[in-house]
Parts: sequence; structure tokens; C-alpha cells
Amino acid sequence: MLQEDRFLKIVEYLKQTTVASFAELAELTGASVGTIRRDLARLEQNGMLTVVRGGAASRSDDLSKQSFDMRGIENRSEKQELVKLLSRVVVDGQAIALNSGTTNIETARFLVSNYQRLTVITNNLRILDILKTGRNFTLIVPGGMLNPEEYALYGKKCEEEILSYNFDLLLLAVNAISDQKGITDFRTKEIGIIKAFMKSSRKIAVVADHSKFDRVAYRNVCGLDELDYIFSDSGLSEEQVCRYKNQGVEIFTPENNG
Repeated sequence: MLQEDRFLKIVEYLKQTTVASFAELAELTGASVGTIRRDLARLEQNGMLTVVRGGAASRSDDLSKQSFDMRGIENRSEKQELVKLLSRVVVDGQAIALNSGTTNIETARFLVSNYQRLTVITNNLRILDILKTGRNFTLIVPGGMLNPEEYALYGKKCEEEILSYNFDLLLLAVNAISDQKGITDFRTKEIGIIKAFMKSSRKIAVVADHSKFDRVAYRNVCGLDELDYIFSDSGLSEEQVCRYKNQGVEIFTPENNG
């Protein structure tokens, strides 16, 4: 089993069990106890769990303590589920904007697998690396300073360049959604980029798995009234769907198609 697959199995298993022993995780992944110890040390370093005597325990730290790559491991199946719904609003020939975020990693994979001709702008280099496999895609990369922790470009020049374009749709990856505070985020350097993308886009669609809902990060981004769509996975409850729809946003989940 590849290391990334082991990481995913370990993190998802701990969500269910809260605590697991080295031997238990070794059996789960088919790896040696020594390999599991090294995996757990790496996962703890990146804020995904806590190593305890004899094993590991789940950890519910905020996302700001987790690296970009590690955030991509969490809820991957839910992200893959929700991006399949994007066919409701994305059509070939459109100009699409994707901001930085692990959910937009899965968005990019969905786009290159299901569309023939798109113009796409992104400020994230990992997303760009996926999009470049789209043979007939036109890719735009705004210039700026590099945030190596997020693999993202940012800064005033980056924002100004984004504002020089017009896009049909922004697919917006966010950290937190609240019916009280709207969209909030901990990525300070990304806020200006998000606002520039929003100003340049005709429609705005948030892509967020259910774990991002009813949470508040420390920087305000925008109100729910500035959004056109929200896409999420089947983990979002019917009560949550109704509550956010009552805010005037069209919301898509596998059980509720708008």
C-alpha cells in the first residue's frame, strides 16, 4: 500500500475508533509496526492525529494547523462525491476560476476527466499540475509571490491580474461556512485572491465537504448572499440543507439536486 493510501486509511479509521494501537493499524494497512510508527510521526507533525503510548488518537485541531497535503487526505471520498455534481453548472467552452484549496484538487481531476475544452485560471501550482493534462484546456496562471506551504501564488499583482479577466464561474474552495457568518477562512494570504476571483466571475459556486459547515474561521470572506451555489456531499444533513437554502443559496448534494 502506498504511503498516501496508508495515511488516508489511518486518519479515517481513527475518526471511527478515536484510539488505535500500533498493531491494529499495522494489520489495517498491511504495513510493519516500524512503518506505522514513522507514518504516525509524520501525521502528528502535520496536525492530523496525536501519538499516544502504544498507538495514536484522533485529533480535532483546526485546519490551520494542518499542511496543504495533509488536508487533502481528509474527507477525500466526500470531496470526490461532491465534485461529480459540478456537471450541473459546468459546460464545455466556459472560462472557469479555481482558487487554492484541497477540494479544488479533486475539482481539477473531475474537470480533466469529464471536459474537452475549458479555459481555467488558478493560483495553485498543484491544481495547475493536474489541469495541464487536459489536452484542449487553456490555462492561465496569474503572477505573484509563492506561498510554499499552500503551493499558491498571492499578492497585489496577482489580484490585479485576476481582475483583468472575466470568468463564467468561480469554483470556490473554502475552510468554513456558517449561516451566521457566511464564508470565513484562516488563509490570510488567500483572502484578497478570493475576493478578486469573486469580482471577476459571473457566478460563484462553493465546493465544500460537510465537515466545513457550521464552522467559523477567523477571517471573514463574504456573506452567503454573494453566492449562487453550494456543492457538498451526502454527509450534509437535511436540516443543514434546508437551513442554508433558506439563506437564498441553491445547494446541491447527492440527495438534493438544487
